[in-house]
Amino acid sequence: MNTRALRAAALTTVPATLVAALLVSMPATAQAAGAKADLKVTKATVDKTTVVEGDELTVTHTVQNRGRRKAGATTTRVYVTTDVAASIAERKQSRTNPRSSLTDLRLVGQANVKAIEPGAKKTVRSIKFTVPAGLPAGNYKVLVCADDYGKVKESDEANNCTAASTTVAVTEAPGSDDLSLQTFADTYTWPDDESSALQFVKIFCKSTYPVKQLSLNAAIASAQAFLEDKAPGGLDRLRSSGLVATPDLAQKTAAAGVSGGSPGLALAALLEAYRLQPSRGTHLVNAAAIATSVGLPNEAIAFLDASIGKDFLRTPLGIPHEATAAVIRGQALVMTGRLDPAEKLFNAAKQLAPILSEADAGLATVAACKGKDALAARYIRRSRQRSDEQVPKTPPTEDPERPAPDIDITRGEEVPLRQLPIAETPTQAADMKEIYKGIEMGFQAEIQANIDEANRLQQHLRDTDEARTRAEIDRRDSLFVLLYRTHLDGDVEAAQDALWAKIDKLTEIDEEFWGGGTGEVPHTYGTLQEQAFAACRGSHDPDCFDKEIHRTCVPALVSAHDRWRVTIAQAQNLANTYFRIWSKKMTGIAANLIDEEAHAYALNHIDGLERDVYALLVQQAAFWSHNVNLFRDHCVDELPEEILNPPANEPVESPGACEAGLKALSLKATLGPTSLKINCERIEQSFSKEVLPFLHVFVDVKFDFRTGNVSVWAGSKGGGKLPGEIVDAGFKSGVYIKVNQQGELVDTGWRVGPNVKVVGGNAEFTAFKDEIDLSFTSSLTPGY
Repeated sequence: MNTRALRAAALTTVPATLVAALLVSMPATAQAAGAKADLKVTKATVDKTTVVEGDELTVTHTVQNRGRRKAGATTTRVYVTTDVAASIAERKQSRTNPRSSLTDLRLVGQANVKAIEPGAKKTVRSIKFTVPAGLPAGNYKVLVCADDYGKVKESDEANNCTAASTTVAVTEAPGSDDLSLQTFADTYTWPDDESSALQFVKIFCKSTYPVKQLSLNAAIASAQAFLEDKAPGGLDRLRSSGLVATPDLAQKTAAAGVSGGSPGLALAALLEAYRLQPSRGTHLVNAAAIATSVGLPNEAIAFLDASIGKDFLRTPLGIPHEATAAVIRGQALVMTGRLDPAEKLFNAAKQLAPILSEADAGLATVAACKGKDALAARYIRRSRQRSDEQVPKTPPTEDPERPAPDIDITRGEEVPLRQLPIAETPTQAADMKEIYKGIEMGFQAEIQANIDEANRLQQHLRDTDEARTRAEIDRRDSLFVLLYRTHLDGDVEAAQDALWAKIDKLTEIDEEFWGGGTGEVPHTYGTLQEQAFAACRGSHDPDCFDKEIHRTCVPALVSAHDRWRVTIAQAQNLANTYFRIWSKKMTGIAANLIDEEAHAYALNHIDGLERDVYALLVQQAAFWSHNVNLFRDHCVDELPEEILNPPANEPVESPGACEAGLKALSLKATLGPTSLKINCERIEQSFSKEVLPFLHVFVDVKFDFRTGNVSVWAGSKGGGKLPGEIVDAGFKSGVYIKVNQQGELVDTGWRVGPNVKVVGGNAEFTAFKDEIDLSFTSSLTPGY
């Protein structure tokens, strides 16, 4: 991880007597002043040739002081590298403290070395170091570096590291192949047109920030001034709120800021976390990620420089913090116009941690800024998916395979659409004006009920999101995005187009007879009016116009109403088809939401869409009946009630439109392992009992008043965190049966819920020995 040593020295005016005293105390000769220690690892051995990620490696090493001055107590740390020569060369060029190489990964642990006299040696035996979980499998050399914190001033700072002769093969932990990686590709669709993403990354080519060298103190002061300018007094209020009273609380507040779209809050909280816990490098790396997102790239680089040599907890998903820091530094370099070193950083990060698709996003930006649009587009497409497979060091020469979302949509169910009462005659149309008006007025209560329920469910999810990882939240939200995008599906769009074509036809019939629109096209009623006026011109009968318009308009309206009635019945059928296709796709996606409240939120959304489609039909019926009623004296024959035909379709109740007296019916009871829910639309009863840790047996029964269908689903379900805080074992599977109101078997089968997933994302928590660590990764790619 590349960083710059913090060297903050300020010299102010000094009294002359003090200057004299300082001069007296200086060394007598330049030679004495230049005498320094020089530490070097002369021998290093390891106890294994093969090690599994997460296991320990024992290292024995000897440190010699080749300098002319005694070296105080120091700390040796151990790295692994795939190229010793390149690593040593890069360390010689490095100006950080300790010196670093992009492709080195540090093992967890350290060895304490006592003070060494000039020319003497110290051998430190059998110190155990842990190979980080997630370290890519492969062959490595072990690089042992003396005085890795850079505490001793040496005559040669670039010769502290020596590689052990033994090559160590790192292998994956057993069972890791059985887990699938939760990624963007799992639930996000791949956009057909990514030109907008390419144009987005090009913004960074045109808006570079001037390069400034900042110390850590200067960077913190600059960031705080930025925050104070955006929110005067905000830092003081944050400190007094108690939300950043401890480093862990500050990290959680930062996570809340990221999730809530407030990077300023996240940055302020992370700076406070660092103030409370300056030994933890994670705070500075995370602060750097946020700093790049708010336009502070120079400050971000200073934060990364200062994180060198500090401590890091075990990283989420085993992603090396060196890789995360490289991506963030690369982004900051892009923002300051330094594309070549940024490209090197992104490539190094991708090799260290293939899962970091943010590195591909950075490479896409570099390629776009260099005018290589085709290559940038391929990098953008590759950044759309996360994978733990090693990527080639060369740029992609062809498009990556488009991943299909890793979800099961076969469990979708069709949601019935309410049936519109259709007037068979003009007389019925006039009389049903109030019926349609009442239905439209009832929509207001439905809309409010939908909003209230959505707010309740959203609040529940926010309140419980602390128990979820960022990846779990990301997967849930991406499923919502997929659900919201189902209207773009080809079958759904075709059904919608057919419905809208019929709606346009209804509008045409209405305007052809009654007028409207631009008013430029002659309409039937207007023409009949003119003819009636002409026929009665000079007549002495005061009722002449009414008689004449009634004589001609009644048969004309009967003919027009027949056309309207047939057309709106066709529109009803097309609406049924449209929502049947659409709702099955939406409920299929919603079935992948394990959390019950999230699933309820999706169904609440679907209920709202059902109302929207139904309201489209009601609106057309209301327009027609309003005009018929408005001109009923002229155009409607008042026929006896007994010969009127009944409506072709009886109205069917739906959520939020229950009969008076039943709307208040709502019951939810929990009795031991069973729960019962009753309202005016349906009855649901569920039974669940834990038989093993994370495993329950269940029976769900639902009766829907609207359709008369009875559904039964029985089987097993589970969910929760397994040891290690990495695996989410949520699932629900079993036999389901659906029977309609005639007792006929409608559907039956076996439902299987999601498989075990390893969670990953751009902000992750991990818990280790009662400590919590949080990791952010910034990205230049839009759409996440």
